[in-house]
Amino acid sequence: MYDMYLTVRSVTRGQKGRDVLSRAGLRCALVRAPRAIAPGGCAYALALRRGDEARALRLLERAGVPVEGCWISGADGRFERVGP
Repeated sequence: MYDMYLTVRSVTRGQKGRDVLSRAGLRCALVRAPRAIAPGGCAYALALRRGDEARALRLLERAGVPVEGCWISGADGRFERVGP
């Protein structure tokens, strides 16, 4: 199960990010960002397991994939912003 979401502005950036993380051995999925974390509408998120976010953020930064926000999904279904 994924409980960490890194939001990106476009599907293209999301695809590049997914590929970078997958090649590095991190399990992730590219998903439409839930409305709660993408109030502007069209956004995508890289969904991963909590604990992988620090490594994922470093890898994405090195690959030139800008991350708009870092969110945790709680057991109650709410999201908490925990990063950029």
